[in-house]
Amino acid sequence: MLKPIIPECELKGNEETKKSYGKDEKFIIGCQALGGVPVKEITATSGMSRAYVYQQKDKVTNYAAALAEQPDSGQTIELTAEFKKRLILSLALDCGSSICGIQRVFETVLGASISAGCISGVIAEASERAQRFDDALSLEGIRQGANDEIFQGSTPILTGIDPESTYIYLLEEASDRTAETWQIHMQDRKDRGLQLETSINDNGSGLLSGIPRVYPEIEIQCDTFHASYEMGKEVGKLERKAYACIKYEYDISARAGSKRQGKNIKEKLEESRQKAEEAVKAFDIVSILFEWLKELLGFSGYGMEDTISLIGYILEEIGKHAAQYPGLLKEAEKIRRNLPGLLSFISRLDREILKRSQELGVDPNIFHLLYRQMSYNPCSPQFREIDFQLVGLLSESNSWFDITAEFQKLLGGVKKASSLVENLNGRIRRYIDMKRVVPTRFFVLMKVYFNTRRYKRSRCKERIGKSPLELLTGKHQPEFLEALGF
Repeated sequence: MLKPIIPECELKGNEETKKSYGKDEKFIIGCQALGGVPVKEITATSGMSRAYVYQQKDKVTNYAAALAEQPDSGQTIELTAEFKKRLILSLALDCGSSICGIQRVFETVLGASISAGCISGVIAEASERAQRFDDALSLEGIRQGANDEIFQGSTPILTGIDPESTYIYLLEEASDRTAETWQIHMQDRKDRGLQLETSINDNGSGLLSGIPRVYPEIEIQCDTFHASYEMGKEVGKLERKAYACIKYEYDISARAGSKRQGKNIKEKLEESRQKAEEAVKAFDIVSILFEWLKELLGFSGYGMEDTISLIGYILEEIGKHAAQYPGLLKEAEKIRRNLPGLLSFISRLDREILKRSQELGVDPNIFHLLYRQMSYNPCSPQFREIDFQLVGLLSESNSWFDITAEFQKLLGGVKKASSLVENLNGRIRRYIDMKRVVPTRFFVLMKVYFNTRRYKRSRCKERIGKSPLELLTGKHQPEFLEALGF
């Protein structure tokens, strides 16, 4: 087959074109030829030969054919009404976004606009669904409740959490926190199956009066967290006072060594040293006593009588060494006054030990010895002596490992602090700070959101991968958006 003869001038132009044109320009020329632009016009404007233009056209054609044969690997998002609702709720609750923030995400990321009214409508619809979902749940199985009030400005939000499953059974805005208000809300929970045996709360008058009206035989456990927290703040003041006295002594000492000493510098230096020594001594003693107190307000291994006696001694010593600090004395007096309620967890542990030992068919003294062993150093003779006693009491059917595991479950099941409410307060604070005023309907939405969100990490291994609702019911439950039907 004869090949067409190309003039030397065109060959020369072809070579020059290869040198002067880049890949992008060549591709554009090929696209123009493929798109129907006359070749004559392309050669006139570009200086390329006709043969070279046809060559670029063929390359673009082959490239387009190759692309057509490849599978579509790109992902597209269809902005359906359902997708928009899910995105709005995720931004509002997962990210804590405001309405303006949600609008900006739609504009900058999706290239779509959405009105504030549409966003409010979606949240209102979700709140109604959340209310229906929450009302349908039974609260049976909750025996201990951490009850307290958190605040949005001056407005109280009545809160109740199961300290074992961390399920929130109460999170509602109220006009006040009187006994009557608490009675109304707790009666509603009782009608849904909530049968509290223990209420863990502070000394709020509304709490102390309202909850027993609904549960006459309930045991009130005074919150040990608040007791130690408030006293800890006063101990911190002693520490700051000691550092201030040390700094003042240092300044006086530096002035005494300068040329311009001033009058009575020696007397001031001696006085500052005495004050610094007294302040440091007071803080050292009180801080040690405070650490002992915190141990005794937990599972220390001592019985009720011994614990009351030891705490009484500690509070008496604090009074001796902190007579100049009225705030600390006030907190010590509060602990002394509420001591029976603060230590009621010891009596509850004794009852749980008796109940569990009967179920397992073991001697309850085994559990009592394990508890008593907690008060000794593992290297002490007393600790090893209890080990020998345990070996003698254990039967062949009950191993030491099984019994100690059961004992740890007993300790974990007896709650004594309402610190979970403070944790929840911190979690919802970002919504309150962002929204300034959180609408009433938004609280039930947050409640269902927290109850259906699965833990990714936790100090309690049994909680990892499960939501509070699943921990409460022991069954698989839907996640947040699925629970609301989105």
